Amino acid sequence: MPVVKTTLTDTRRIDQGNLNHEFGEFEAISGYLTYAVNLSDRTVGDRVANIADIQYAPKSASQVIEFRGDFSLIRPVNKPIHRLLVDVPNRGRPIAARMFNRVSPQVALDDPFSPGDGFLFQHAFGVLSIGWQFDVRDGMKLDVPNALIDEKEIRGEVVCQMQSGRDTHSLFFGQTLEPSYLPTGLGRLYRRSHSLEDYEELPTSEWRFGRLKDGEFHHSDSFICSEKGFQKGLIYTLVYETVGAPIVGLGLIALRDATSFLRYEVSELNPSGAEPKSVIGFGASQTGRVLRHFLYEGLNEDEQGRIVFDAVIPHIAGGQRGDFNHRFAQPGSMGVPAKGQLFPYALRESENFASGEMSGLADADTTGCKVISTNTSWEYWRGDAALIHVTTDGARDIVPLANERIYLFSGTHHINAVLPPTDRFALTGEQVSYTMNVISYTPLIRAVLINAQKWVEDEIPPPDSKIPTLANQTLVDRETVIEKFAQRDAFTRLPDPNQLTRLCCYDLGDEVKEGVCRFPAILREPYAALVADVDESLNESAGIRLPEIVLSIGVHTGWNPRHEDHGAMGQNATFAGLSYLGYETVNFATEEDCRRAVGKVTTSLIQGRYVLSEDYALVMDNAMERFQLVRRSRSEFAETELH
Repeated sequence: MPVVKTTLTDTRRIDQGNLNHEFGEFEAISGYLTYAVNLSDRTVGDRVANIADIQYAPKSASQVIEFRGDFSLIRPVNKPIHRLLVDVPNRGRPIAARMFNRVSPQVALDDPFSPGDGFLFQHAFGVLSIGWQFDVRDGMKLDVPNALIDEKEIRGEVVCQMQSGRDTHSLFFGQTLEPSYLPTGLGRLYRRSHSLEDYEELPTSEWRFGRLKDGEFHHSDSFICSEKGFQKGLIYTLVYETVGAPIVGLGLIALRDATSFLRYEVSELNPSGAEPKSVIGFGASQTGRVLRHFLYEGLNEDEQGRIVFDAVIPHIAGGQRGDFNHRFAQPGSMGVPAKGQLFPYALRESENFASGEMSGLADADTTGCKVISTNTSWEYWRGDAALIHVTTDGARDIVPLANERIYLFSGTHHINAVLPPTDRFALTGEQVSYTMNVISYTPLIRAVLINAQKWVEDEIPPPDSKIPTLANQTLVDRETVIEKFAQRDAFTRLPDPNQLTRLCCYDLGDEVKEGVCRFPAILREPYAALVADVDESLNESAGIRLPEIVLSIGVHTGWNPRHEDHGAMGQNATFAGLSYLGYETVNFATEEDCRRAVGKVTTSLIQGRYVLSEDYALVMDNAMERFQLVRRSRSEFAETELH
């Protein structure tokens, strides 16, 4: 059996306040699961054959690999789990409460079981969170064995990428809170001004591992330092040697086996043994890419050939997979070219124009898994989201599969609404060029979840995909949109399309198919980087358009240039879009006029099933709050003009 032991460490009732629903009380239990993969069973071995270095895992005499990881489960008290949402933790942190129950980010960080507005309880979802990431320092993690060749630890190279917002003599090179691998002291350092430029290798005499404090050198396994200094805005790529290769891909096996265990086995997690009516996997950003990678590796069947997920929702994942299944992979790495950035990107099979390869992420899906991919404008402007529905040369639309839906949440950005309006990141204090995007996509992602549930349980297909396409001329290159913004006096700082990120055909060496990458990647032909076109209001004309976008209550994008104080002004800030709340963007005579117009758009979205009827008031309140922001901006502008 793939899960051989369940160990509970905590149980608590969830305080649901005054929530009124028919499914009773919920409780949260947590602990860890012990997994076993029996490679002496040929069928089992075949199903995990794509896991890099699994053949080098330490095994028992009976060829069994054991490992263990954290889990938590929110479930009804003394009742079967009606339906199950598998919440894939992002860097060790569960995300369902923030995404669906409208729990604030800080509260969700402090208490991942906070009920918020109770949306998931009211829809009878139990929530399973599974530790899958080996290098988490705080939060839910997975302990995995190191691969051994001839009973010796493996030596190899790791790649990291850094871009500082200030001139400094010391750079932290961890891709999460701490580096995933300790350096041996050997390495190479490169720099370039943007991600498509050739690498310039720096002499080893100009840098070393450690940090400079008050002019004094201190050894460090987390920093590199240079007496000449590192320049703000430049991209530095560090390739260094390490020893000890965890079998990172076992995280994907943990997702498979923990979900299957809860779904099919009688245990402490599911005492009734009743199978949930639907099992839906949800991941956002990093963990949206994990779900895409999970499908790519063909893992949606368990060891017995049973379906694992009925549906998956990769949210704000764009077109990439990630560092989840190769030697010396760093699951927290963001966009550094490695095996997870390679073709294919779309589910349906298509051709890679640069290599002639034909492939699809999950074209031959024999398990019947349904896939609903959702992205904001930011993932399109990052340069990769369009590749899930267009060919790599940007010449042809790729029609979504019958079991697939794709949605663009128009005019939104990666980190969801930022309120009150600010041009600074809360965590870092780093400034961007314009006010950060204030539009909330929460009502849209909640509707996606319920549509997925009804698709599985009631065979009611979700509404059609809503994306920009070449066919309707709403999918364009980034230069086209930037030029339209350049015509308006309000936008004096614009990204340079030649400096923006995009995916390429990468050369990672001859052993990449075996999970061994050569770093840094050699960049070959760049792939198309297409985005949604904008209308006369400068808001996006395709995708699911909330009232603020349809009615031009402000201008809202998925891009926001880096601030001049932080260097690389031609590039976009990571994760951030902008909202321009200028006086000329709204033309309603009265607040009531605006409310009536917002009501019509909201009703239309509900009729199309892109918004739930229960969220009518939420959409209305969101739009009217943004209307007041614009009004306040108009008033401040008029006062400035008078003076």
